[in-house]
Amino acid sequence: MSNARKLFLAASLGTGALFAASLVAPTAALAQSGTTGAIQGVVTDGKSGEKLAGVTVIVTSPALSQTQTAITDENGSYQVGQLPPGDYLVTFYYADITVERSGIHVGIEKTTPVYQKLNMAAAGGETIKIQDTAPTIDPTSTTQGITIDKNYMKNIPVPGRTFESALGAAAGSQNDGAGVSFSGSSSLENQYYVDGVNTTGLTYGTVGSPVINDFIEEIEVITGGYNAEYGRATGGVVNVVTKSGSNEFKGSVFGYYQPGFLTAAAKTTPQNATSIDVKGDVAFDADFGFEVGGPIIKDKLWFFVGFVPAFSQVDYTRTTKRQTDCRQLMPNGELSDCNPTMYGDAEPDIDPNTGFYITDDLESEVRSAKSQTYNSLVKLNYAATPENQGQLAIQAQPATGRSPRLYGQAGQGVKYSLLVSDVSAKWTSKLNDNKTEVEAVLGWHREKYDTDSIDPTMQDEPWQQMLYGDLSHWGPGFGEGPKTNAGCTDNAAPNSSDPYPFITNCPMDVVPYIIGGPGNIQRSLQERRAAKLSITQRVKAAGSHEIKAGIDAENNLSKSARLYSGGAFLYNFVGPQQVYVNRWVQLTDEGNTDPRFDNRCLTPDPTAGPTGGSKDLKCDYLGGTPGSPGTDIEGNTLNWSVYLRDSWQIRPNLTLNAGIRYEEQRLRYASFLQNTVDPLTDEKLGTNAMTLKGNWSPRIGLLYDWTKEGRSKVYGHWGRFYESVPMDINDRSFGGEVFYRQTFAATACGATNMSIGGPDGAGCINTTSSAASNELLGASGVLVAPGIKAQYMDEVIGGFEYEVMDDLKVGVSFQNRRMGRVIEDVSTDGAQTYIIANPGEWSSEDEAAFQQRIDRTDDPALKQRLMNQLRLYQGIRIFDKPRRDYNALQFTLTRRFSKKLYVQGSYTYSRTQGNYPGLVSYDNGQIDPNISSQYDLIELLGNRIGPLQQDRPHYIKLDGYYTFDFKKAGELTTGIRFRALSGIPTNALAAHYLYGSDESFLLPRGQLGRTDFEHGIDVHVGYGKKVGKGMTLELFFDIYNAYNRQGTFNVDNTYAPQFSLSQGGIGGTEQNANPVSGGTYEDLIWVKTIDRDGAESGAPIGRNPNFHNTSSRYAPAYGRFGMRLTF
Repeated sequence: MSNARKLFLAASLGTGALFAASLVAPTAALAQSGTTGAIQGVVTDGKSGEKLAGVTVIVTSPALSQTQTAITDENGSYQVGQLPPGDYLVTFYYADITVERSGIHVGIEKTTPVYQKLNMAAAGGETIKIQDTAPTIDPTSTTQGITIDKNYMKNIPVPGRTFESALGAAAGSQNDGAGVSFSGSSSLENQYYVDGVNTTGLTYGTVGSPVINDFIEEIEVITGGYNAEYGRATGGVVNVVTKSGSNEFKGSVFGYYQPGFLTAAAKTTPQNATSIDVKGDVAFDADFGFEVGGPIIKDKLWFFVGFVPAFSQVDYTRTTKRQTDCRQLMPNGELSDCNPTMYGDAEPDIDPNTGFYITDDLESEVRSAKSQTYNSLVKLNYAATPENQGQLAIQAQPATGRSPRLYGQAGQGVKYSLLVSDVSAKWTSKLNDNKTEVEAVLGWHREKYDTDSIDPTMQDEPWQQMLYGDLSHWGPGFGEGPKTNAGCTDNAAPNSSDPYPFITNCPMDVVPYIIGGPGNIQRSLQERRAAKLSITQRVKAAGSHEIKAGIDAENNLSKSARLYSGGAFLYNFVGPQQVYVNRWVQLTDEGNTDPRFDNRCLTPDPTAGPTGGSKDLKCDYLGGTPGSPGTDIEGNTLNWSVYLRDSWQIRPNLTLNAGIRYEEQRLRYASFLQNTVDPLTDEKLGTNAMTLKGNWSPRIGLLYDWTKEGRSKVYGHWGRFYESVPMDINDRSFGGEVFYRQTFAATACGATNMSIGGPDGAGCINTTSSAASNELLGASGVLVAPGIKAQYMDEVIGGFEYEVMDDLKVGVSFQNRRMGRVIEDVSTDGAQTYIIANPGEWSSEDEAAFQQRIDRTDDPALKQRLMNQLRLYQGIRIFDKPRRDYNALQFTLTRRFSKKLYVQGSYTYSRTQGNYPGLVSYDNGQIDPNISSQYDLIELLGNRIGPLQQDRPHYIKLDGYYTFDFKKAGELTTGIRFRALSGIPTNALAAHYLYGSDESFLLPRGQLGRTDFEHGIDVHVGYGKKVGKGMTLELFFDIYNAYNRQGTFNVDNTYAPQFSLSQGGIGGTEQNANPVSGGTYEDLIWVKTIDRDGAESGAPIGRNPNFHNTSSRYAPAYGRFGMRLTF
């Protein structure tokens, strides 16, 4: 069946179901969409309890452009939908009785229950006004999460100025270093929507459009249990609704400023075996701007405009240091005083209390990073009639900045420019006497990102990363200060100025020293063009049904550049006298006569079978200048889905939610590769590199309200959720990425350069000497396993919520998430060929179909190639199936803002265990969704099962604020944000002989315990006073990490670095190690090195002196003050 027919059939099924449903007598109101909420309830006789039909319900709000009306049915029920988030007045008219309920809050995708009892004996014509709040429990939904409104962001000290900084309020969320993760998933598994349009970053799945908080009306964070409307996420869903104009002209002018003098000094995280320590301190972080909205044509056309420039500077204090050799550990366990003559023993001094080398500080300097961002939003809302309304929003965030080089030449670094823009258009129509609703949304998300060298003269120079050398050579040659150069000089001659003549004073073994150009040059452009159409119908049949069907499609485009400045990226291992020359190359077939393909690339032959062999391929070394031939890569992915969902209210207090969603994703080869033959695998490449179809996602949930007033619910939910593969895989695996590494003996690069202490690696770029080894690390040599299926997760949720008294809600829930299938690249032939596959599974049906293809083949060469591929595919099954099991018990408490007090708290006990953390590889810091190194080789899987990086068993969160009303003297608001959480598991890692640093788990994951329990508190104080008619001036001050606990965010888990440390100025040797299956810490001293062929030697591995030292910390205490004038 063609794609067009599939789309037509899916849409017909959904709309056909709705058309049939519309023939049944429906009620007159509709529920919420992705950017709105609803009010529903039952009106009864206050004395007899009889349900009253024909009551007129009118809803008004400053957030609402026009009043909305509903009439109660024969069961006394009513519902008013499509309400923007905000506070509402609900008025009930029955006979000559009028009752007003004010203070009713409606949230995004939340149904607020407002049940009303009418006193039929009340005096006619009298309006009864009730200042009351409705229950905060949504009796129609099983979703887990939190709604964050503008008052929360105003009165709680949120540690940031964009919406991502507020997401940590949700129970089960945490910062994983790449973003905010939810419910045991990694942060790259979320989906982000702004005004109903998907703005998720296309390459990795990060936050694509960081909307500034002052533009936001409300944020909905869904951490589990979402309905069929949502897909493409195995983490959380974040819904952001920006402010809109109304008939009331209002706005604010504001400013925020974080000065350096209100920031505590950051603690250093010193590292052994390096002679440069760096710590960053905020010099300033400031923004100021305005937001204003109002009518253009009253009751017809409204506007909202906001503009906020933001500026920041971080000062990095860079301190050079030298090791000492002048102390001895005394019999009493104390160190002696420094006496080089008596205690110099050719071994650097070590502090026995910390394990760090003892050093002398030599010199400090400050290098600064600067950035500026201009946030803007323009929004128009239009009402042709109350039933037909539209919205157009345009958002832009241009930004520029520069980052200095910290471990290398002064004056060098990278500058960037970024432009994020979004356009969204939405139209909503209520048809058939308001019985049917149609919503259409168009969206365009665009990100453009470029990088260049700060110094234009270095733009075309190759990046050279030097290791296993020292500052005595590098300092004078590359601009270190005079005190550094003098203090790092190594001179063992008698009477020299070197106080420690028997050691290398300033080694650089674990942190590289960088010289040359900017390295990787970015020219990135990403676009998502999206369209959604949904139809909703409410039906009376054995209760009431709300049936919703929809279809959405996304055309995702990516343009990137494959550029290394100077055409190469160099690793110069000065001590071991080895140089890696890394290049981007493009391969072609031998028949191509294009003169730019004038080089030869050598690599092991992935098609040669078990006996091995090598290939000599025609290739082009890609240039380092933007626009060079072959450097521009264009990728494309098409996503589409349909869904059908029914919310069946069997009884007023019993609801069954059932839905089904179908998704497809088509990831395409780069345009220049389509309909060509892969020179590495001899595979003919078509248009689609990988098609993920058959992705059916059932969802079912049941809710029961035992109070029958919307003040309670017991609920359960089960659902399946599929991942949307980010476009990093398009650029790399399906974009013809070929990385050519040549390994040279340093002598091939030329004579010794005294500034380097060995030959300059740049001399090997065009050397005529033969390389010691050649290897194409080429995603162009990637196969896709026949029958590959999409990555998914199953989820079970159960719990209850209860409003124990007005405005005080408690909840308890259990959540289980379990990965069902994963997409990763694997190699079954020792890293020669990579297969995009489902590790641990390849169906017998797909094997049989592939065997039939072999049997039908008459060409002997093709048959042999296919047989080799079959052997590779069969090897997929020997991999351990990826596991990530998340189990959580959550306790929540919410005291909604009323009578000046707001409190929100949660305690989560959770465990996240398995061998697959998700789309972020936390262990080695790799962010390559679905093509990380985690499953590349079977031997890399040893010892990986255990508590994952997200495993923080205990997490306590408490947010709250209180407002003191001093009448004419103004209002004083105090707020707090408290966090306490378990530390992260620690590990012991070593290098793998093929894959390098931190790829081998020496001990079982989590064997060595976890870091310390962390905690911190943030405080807000604000004062506001009316300064004129309709105008209020507010001054506020926030302090973060109030008691300045700069706890451990991460530690160095590298037990053994790839090269042993240099001794006495002599370079270390390469050392790799295999996992110790089921081992303990005591076994580490017996681990032996592995040579480059994977054979174990008799030499023990050398321990990293930084092992389990803190590698990164939480931010120091800092203050921020500001003002806001509202009108």
